[in-house]
Amino acid sequence: MSTQPVLNISRQTHLFLYLLIGLVTAFLIWSSFGQLDVVSFAVGDVVPSSQVKTVQHLEGGIVREILVREGDRVARGQPLVELESTASGADVQELNARIASLIADVARLKAEVHGEDIVFPEGYEDAHEDLARQARALYNGRLNQFKNDMATQSSLVDQRMREGDEISARLANTRQKRTLLKEQVAISDELLKQDLTNRMVHLNLLKELANLDGMVSEDTAALNRLGSAIEQERLNMESIEGRFRIEARQELDDKSRSLEEFQNRVRKFEDSFKRSVLVSPVEGVVMNLHVVTRGGVIQPGGAVVDIVPVGDAMVIEAKLLPQDVGYVSAGQPVRVRLASGDGARFQPLDGTVSHVSPDTVETKDGTTFYKVRIKTRVDYFESSGQRYQLVPGVQVMCSIITGSRSVMQYIASPFLGSVSTALQER
Repeated sequence: MSTQPVLNISRQTHLFLYLLIGLVTAFLIWSSFGQLDVVSFAVGDVVPSSQVKTVQHLEGGIVREILVREGDRVARGQPLVELESTASGADVQELNARIASLIADVARLKAEVHGEDIVFPEGYEDAHEDLARQARALYNGRLNQFKNDMATQSSLVDQRMREGDEISARLANTRQKRTLLKEQVAISDELLKQDLTNRMVHLNLLKELANLDGMVSEDTAALNRLGSAIEQERLNMESIEGRFRIEARQELDDKSRSLEEFQNRVRKFEDSFKRSVLVSPVEGVVMNLHVVTRGGVIQPGGAVVDIVPVGDAMVIEAKLLPQDVGYVSAGQPVRVRLASGDGARFQPLDGTVSHVSPDTVETKDGTTFYKVRIKTRVDYFESSGQRYQLVPGVQVMCSIITGSRSVMQYIASPFLGSVSTALQER
């Protein structure tokens, strides 16, 4: 009877030992085969996949009117902000009036240069009837003056030609008379030798022949001078025509340069007018207004409005610490949780690493990180039928799964690390 309690205690001890051995064995089996994820943590924000569209202004300016508010949905091409224009409408009207006048001058001068009828651009005469009429009147006046000058010079040539004809006719007559008179002198000379005539008659014939010779010489010289005069008058005619064309060409060049200059100025003013109204480049939602006051100043190249494109897929842009970048690569799975206090209510989202930046990015406070882009399978968190939509700016916590290890490896790693550095001294 005295040994019975001892046997009972021994059995309990054995049962406990068996149970302990079983638990330890089960733990060893579980720790050897049970896997835990190895993750790298990163904090991120939700952003549009194609980035936020920032509307800027090249020259800058003064805000005249703000036409949208943050949160407004805008269509492509919808006006967002209107700036004060650098040029007034009166300036543009004045330039356009000057251009219209120069177009008429250029058309007129081209006609004068090429000797053609004046031709205006299509629709010009309907839009500028008075200017077209004045240009035609001036063209006709200048053309008539040119024709009158040419006619006057031509009449001088004709007059010289008639004088030449008269001299030529007189010269021919004089030469004919001289020929006959030479025969008379020869006959008189024979008669004088035979004393059939007196010397006085013979001298009179010689005197008359000398007069005819003088007349022939004078008319010949006059005819030569007249030929030179006619040639000069013809050169004068060519000079009148050439001077008319040259003056028209020079004036055409001046007017064409002025026309091009004014057209360039108008184009600049029109471009300025167009740029004074900033429009949305895409359909989207206004996220940020960088100007909120009428009369405010926008710096050249400064951002004015940020727009999130509508229908654009949302992605997560996370900040990864530099010491973890070696473990992270595109294609790795990610678990995404809300960073807010409500994050525990919602199931994590499954995602995938789509891109890792090739270099670090430094913040203003000197912190460096790598940008990691993560695509999620869906764009909302869900819990018991309630959804939390991903919109730009939502902060999330990302667990990037870089591998897996057994529980035993986690337990043994501190000891293995100590063994690897044992028996070494720096």
